[in-house]
Amino acid sequence: MSLTLVYFSATGRTKRVAEAVAAQLDGHYDCIDLGDPSFKGRAVEGASLVVACPVYGGRIPSLVRDRLKQLQFSGARAVSIVTYGNRAYEDALLELNDSLREQGAVAVASAAVVCSHSMLPSIAAGKPSATDMQNLSVFARFARESLSAQQVREVVVPGNRPYRQWQKMPMTPVTVGTCVHCGECVRRCPVRAINPADPSQTDPSLCLLCMRCVHLCPQKAKALPAAAETAIREKLSAVAAKEKENQFFFALPA
Repeated sequence: MSLTLVYFSATGRTKRVAEAVAAQLDGHYDCIDLGDPSFKGRAVEGASLVVACPVYGGRIPSLVRDRLKQLQFSGARAVSIVTYGNRAYEDALLELNDSLREQGAVAVASAAVVCSHSMLPSIAAGKPSATDMQNLSVFARFARESLSAQQVREVVVPGNRPYRQWQKMPMTPVTVGTCVHCGECVRRCPVRAINPADPSQTDPSLCLLCMRCVHLCPQKAKALPAAAETAIREKLSAVAAKEKENQFFFALPA
């Protein structure tokens, strides 16, 4: 099958999940990185897609929503995946599938996968695990059947319309004294929110709080503000208590 992987993965975990599924479906596939700072929209050739992104506040990131609108899929069948940090994925999977439909694709299989939390990696630490990766291989084999079925049927997933209201926390990562101005965070920021002349300055109106700059900095010079991290840790303390299960959905046969 002709396959295209479309993904946004700020910290690499979503990409790992998506690539595992795509590799099982087709060893050779094209990639579109929605988080590429130089992303440009286009029409996508091919009959099948894997589309993956993280969950932010029970929704798909605004970057994903906006950049999917710049792609045209022309009747492609899709496997959709959202990853979340053990709290809840709420309306994100439904919103992702709706976004795909608006661009001409039909989601025929979907998954919600637990990954370690981007802000507090101690929550769901080590996820996705080796067992998770094995389960994703099984999911991909079933998804292949949905992609190749004679009749196209859209998968039914949990969620509500209208989608839940959510706003990003009013903060950005801060820079500590170990910064050597290497510029890696500037080059890799998906929305170019970091000032090239002074990497300690981040535009809060652009920042997604995706945590890419924190995770990729070779000097560990980026972090959440200490007070914010403490507040988030307290808020999510209940989330860390019990690990959620991955969930998989397939279109019902005709």
